[in-house]
Amino acid sequence: MVVALSQEKFTDQLKALIDAYDRSEVDDTFYAPEEIQKSIPLAIEDEPLPQPELLDVLKAIIIRTPKSASPGFYNQLYGGKEDLAIIAEMMVARMNNSMYTFKVAGPHILIEHEVIKKACEVIGFVEGEGVFCPGGSMANLVGMVLARNACNPDIQDHGLDRNTYVAYTSERGHYSIKKNAGMLGIGRNNVREVAVNDRGEMLVEEFDRLVQLDLAAGLTPFFVNLTAGTTVLGAFDDVSRISEIARKYNIWVHVDGAYGASVLLSRKRAALLAGIDRADSVTWNAHKMMGVPLTCSMLLCKAKGLLTQNFSEVSDYLFQTDTDELNPGTKSMQCGRKNDAFKVWALWKQLGNKGFEQRIEKQFLLRDKLVALINSDPDFELFMPPALLNVCFRYRQVDSDRICYALDRQGLGKVGHGSFRGDNFIRMVMVNPSLGVEDIEKFLGHIKMVARNLKES
Repeated sequence: MVVALSQEKFTDQLKALIDAYDRSEVDDTFYAPEEIQKSIPLAIEDEPLPQPELLDVLKAIIIRTPKSASPGFYNQLYGGKEDLAIIAEMMVARMNNSMYTFKVAGPHILIEHEVIKKACEVIGFVEGEGVFCPGGSMANLVGMVLARNACNPDIQDHGLDRNTYVAYTSERGHYSIKKNAGMLGIGRNNVREVAVNDRGEMLVEEFDRLVQLDLAAGLTPFFVNLTAGTTVLGAFDDVSRISEIARKYNIWVHVDGAYGASVLLSRKRAALLAGIDRADSVTWNAHKMMGVPLTCSMLLCKAKGLLTQNFSEVSDYLFQTDTDELNPGTKSMQCGRKNDAFKVWALWKQLGNKGFEQRIEKQFLLRDKLVALINSDPDFELFMPPALLNVCFRYRQVDSDRICYALDRQGLGKVGHGSFRGDNFIRMVMVNPSLGVEDIEKFLGHIKMVARNLKES
């Protein structure tokens, strides 16, 4: 049985759901899983649910969903909203085109070309190319596949040989590097976690030393992952110096800029990624600092043709017209692929480079306001000066994890905690440029209230 709504009913129901969400957007109430299970009929039954009842269920779910654009949301590396990008995302679902051929996606293939070309231009990849991936972890996986096959082209057809391949990442790098090594047959134990300095940046000399040790042991170094904006501290590895060392050993250089690559859109902040044009591949998530709805991740390569070389397979039933250039399914790990280019293209058209630069500078301004408020309050202690938008600090004499838990459960907002070398702290991510100083002050007030209650209990 197909249930089709008239255009009028479709519009009315969509508006009702959006209105329900918008009314609840500032509400950070915590809903326990037990309460959700009890109050909402989630089970799928044999009989269809009447439309009015279904609409009420959808509203109940929406109201209970954590609000990532709330002034109390500082928990992740994304937050806030950009209305035009949301509209474009909704239209992607309405159009429902897969991104493997021009035949079925039409102008969206050309739009994807434009976004990739622009991102490569920003990085400095003169002859670059790229592909959209379902998240930064998958983009990092593509980068590692390219590196492995560049080290030994026979692997693609004949499988892994007897060599032991070794990858390198900082001890503060994203967990996807070890996970991907496990999936690719490299082996998790063959990922070297390079020590970092007191700012969380990979130690250049230690990387060089580890490579030399592995070479002396007869192993095959093939890949180094440099992080541009680590998850907890927001640290940037030294791309220029480490790339120079990697070139000496013919090691593929990948920059995980899932979080921090967007600083390249600001002339004032781009120096944080000096030398990124020397990398072989870069991960860039537009759903973080650029504010595009999840997910919107790109894998960008310096050399054109590598993606097709590594991922193209003959498929006569699919690639029946046009060239590989117009059929990006030939350079993707996926077959069916969601259109993630449209939303970032629409927002980039609306804001231009100048608008994105202003957006990023507003994020840094809010970060600096938060730092100033922390430094002026004797109850707080800044853990270290921030490199990106992560502000790490402590409320004196109360465990940070207890504070974060209490804030969440009391419906006062969502913020995470982190640790570095045995020290625990609260980590507020100032990625939402729509916040005001009053929002930050209010949230700090919530932290103080909760901390004092915990201290007294």
